[in-house]
Amino acid sequence: MTDTTINNVAGASAGGNKQTIHLKAPGTGLMDTWKAMGPGIAAAMTGIGASHIMHAPTAGAKYGYELLWVILAAYILKYCAFEFAHRYTMVKGESIINAYHRNGKWPLYFMIFQGFANTVGIAGRALGCAAMLWAAFPFMSLQLWAVTVLVGTVAILWAGSYKAVEGVCKVLILVFAGSCFIAFALQAPPPMEYLSRLLPTLPPIGAMMLFGAMFGYFPTTLEVAPMQSLWAVEKKAGMVKVKELRAEGHTVEMDKNYMKNSLILFKRDMNITYLISMLSGMIFLIVGAAVLNPLGLVPKGSEMGATIARIYTDTFGQWIFPIIISGGVAALFSTVFTYFDGQARITEECSVRLVKKWDTPRARKLIYRGMQVIWLIAGISIVYGLPEPIFVTQLASVMALVFSPVLYWLTIRAVKDNFTTDFERDLLPSKAMFALAWTGTISLVLITGYVMYMQFLN
Repeated sequence: MTDTTINNVAGASAGGNKQTIHLKAPGTGLMDTWKAMGPGIAAAMTGIGASHIMHAPTAGAKYGYELLWVILAAYILKYCAFEFAHRYTMVKGESIINAYHRNGKWPLYFMIFQGFANTVGIAGRALGCAAMLWAAFPFMSLQLWAVTVLVGTVAILWAGSYKAVEGVCKVLILVFAGSCFIAFALQAPPPMEYLSRLLPTLPPIGAMMLFGAMFGYFPTTLEVAPMQSLWAVEKKAGMVKVKELRAEGHTVEMDKNYMKNSLILFKRDMNITYLISMLSGMIFLIVGAAVLNPLGLVPKGSEMGATIARIYTDTFGQWIFPIIISGGVAALFSTVFTYFDGQARITEECSVRLVKKWDTPRARKLIYRGMQVIWLIAGISIVYGLPEPIFVTQLASVMALVFSPVLYWLTIRAVKDNFTTDFERDLLPSKAMFALAWTGTISLVLITGYVMYMQFLN
């Protein structure tokens, strides 16, 4: 928390005495960094799920190291989308959806439509989580486990118990990721066998769907950028706190290093989690290639969880099976949670901007929960209509790729067009960052066109 010094100012307002509030610069030590972390971790949790546990091992099992470069490229190309969205909220003190809205109503309709389309992705993640559960507890069908995941997610969110569940999930994910790194250390081939695959090459024949899926879901889908902005608002980071206090009628003074240190903490939150997420994604693929590819095992259907667990049981022995299953369930379960919360927040924020009279606590709650009910019903329909975790998730990932250039463009415009004061212009991203952002947007357009042509028109 930011330290504050408060002085009463003569004169009362409707809400009480006006005050002069002095915001001290946050510390930048180790504990300060840990306390400030949140939006970056939440964004990483959406990635260390379907992409890492489903796409990466599948790519390694089917094609060895040939698609390894895709993970590195996706992280580099998409970096600015997440950085800019978080930066916008830090500097402007508001959700980036406000900036999207300044381009007209169509971005709001676009994000609501994307929320409905993302039902496929939520169902795929639930099926993936169910496959991990089924590997350990086959007394229920894959579909019934998936329904349990979906219903349990909504129940926990509505009960307000997510914080406790999130804490357990984080511990299990850390154990899971640690096991992955150890398995890599024990099973990894000579570095030149996979490092040479970091240079871009055309995807193998038959890999087009997976190729597009990996660009869609690594490091995560781009709708997580506005989610990350909303989480930063909840964290009251940077100018969010200042804007809130000023709206209450207070006079706010900031230490000269208030924004500098706040941005340092935000960058650490993002960069640390981003790097860990990238390395773990690459390691999942490498270990999958080293263990599953020689055996000819490819994760699919209800056997997905058991097949992925082979990566670890072949390395450590059967004793690690419950640890890996628990970690995999936690990673995928937390992803379902995060999307159910974050995507519903986006729908809520877009809806109240389109219909002003809905901007009340009661209406917001109805929109938030109503969207979750729609996903629940539609998700159950997909689970029973197409119970193939890998295929459903790949389909959702390609859809995410198609949507991504529009969201990237909106995010660039948000920062470029709305940092108008001298204070804000001093906090603009560098020219190199803008160049990388435009490169990422154009690249995603070209990749989307290539995938669509090769998959459906060639």
